[in-house]
Amino acid sequence: LAEAPDAAVQKMFFGMGSLSLGELAGERMKVALEANSYEDEHDCFSDNTHNSHYYNGQGVANIYSGSYTRIDGSELTGPSLSDLVAELNPELNETLSQQFEESMGALQTMKSSAEAESEPMKFDMMIAPGNEKGAKIINGAIMALVAQTGSIEQAARELGIDSLKPDDAGHTF
Repeated sequence: LAEAPDAAVQKMFFGMGSLSLGELAGERMKVALEANSYEDEHDCFSDNTHNSHYYNGQGVANIYSGSYTRIDGSELTGPSLSDLVAELNPELNETLSQQFEESMGALQTMKSSAEAESEPMKFDMMIAPGNEKGAKIINGAIMALVAQTGSIEQAARELGIDSLKPDDAGHTF
């Protein structure tokens, strides 16, 4: 709270971009899929990776939208980065908001597949060699997160943040 508002906003955008791209799309999904490595699965012992990925994505969306849904279903809202971007570039804000919906939809597909009552496919099975359906689910989430990150970077530039370089953890997408 003691930081200058510009510095706080820069950190928020950097965190959103780095979690979306380098951490979630890269280290947590791409590495595990390409290596078909159960040891690279985020929650390999609890078999709860689908929830970790989903709620990491939800956290990024919450930061942008300035909203949070509590366990009891009530919603907490306040000023948002979306409000700031909409003032300068309403079209970009609409695009980014749509991309958050798309990435959350892709992460929901992963979560729903893992939690299906009939033939559930947990993340460790999605990354198994030869599982084309699982790879498609994961790649859909990766690509949605990559697109979202590009717009996060653009939104930061619109707000005058030119030093934003979210961590890609050395991955190319």
